[in-house]
Amino acid sequence: MAKYKDIVKDIEGCIRRGDLQPYDQLPTVVEMTKAYHVSRTTIEQVMDELEKRGLVSRKRGSGVYVKKVATQSFDKPLNTISLTDDIDVNLAKHPSCTVHEFTVVKPDEHVRHELGLHEFSFTFYIERSHLHEGQAIDVQYLYYPVEIFRDIRLTSAETSIRQWIDENYDVTPDSFHKTLRAVTASEHECEILGIPEGSPLLEVEQIGYLDDGRPFESLVARFPGDRSEYQTIDSDSLPV
Repeated sequence: MAKYKDIVKDIEGCIRRGDLQPYDQLPTVVEMTKAYHVSRTTIEQVMDELEKRGLVSRKRGSGVYVKKVATQSFDKPLNTISLTDDIDVNLAKHPSCTVHEFTVVKPDEHVRHELGLHEFSFTFYIERSHLHEGQAIDVQYLYYPVEIFRDIRLTSAETSIRQWIDENYDVTPDSFHKTLRAVTASEHECEILGIPEGSPLLEVEQIGYLDDGRPFESLVARFPGDRSEYQTIDSDSLPV
């Protein structure tokens, strides 16, 4: 029996190769349940994921249709930062970092509020940068509640913290609320990133939630504005 992620990958592959052309109608839910030997619920989950990725459109009472999506959209991760084409690296697949600071702190009021902590709570605090060819390409400021994670290791901060959480804790990150801003680099950030004073940065503030509703991560990541972009797909447009 195929899992929904395998079905998504299969259909996405058909769109990439051109087996499914723009404006083609996908098979019905009933036809797909028979073809993949899965339940109707699984196929609905597949359609939700394809729609979320911006690959299909649903027309009520008619069916699901392939969207005419630019080829490069396939190669850009949605709802997160991607780097400009001349920097050929995927941060999620190549999580090599240099750690500037790793400690336990009493966070400020803003972080306590976002993480639902009381006045005397402590968090791990990590300041780090992803590397590309030895050069820092971002600056991240991360907080993790000690009451949830008591032994985060420096080695995990140098690679992937969430992977370490997955391997060591029986918790599941479920969703991430993001806020984007344009900010000016601090003197400290200019030094780390090797950019001129006053350079613009793209800031992403992110609060991560577990599937039981608890906030578990406060992250602020800052990227040089000329090296990064943010892509998302939404049914609500900017006002025009």
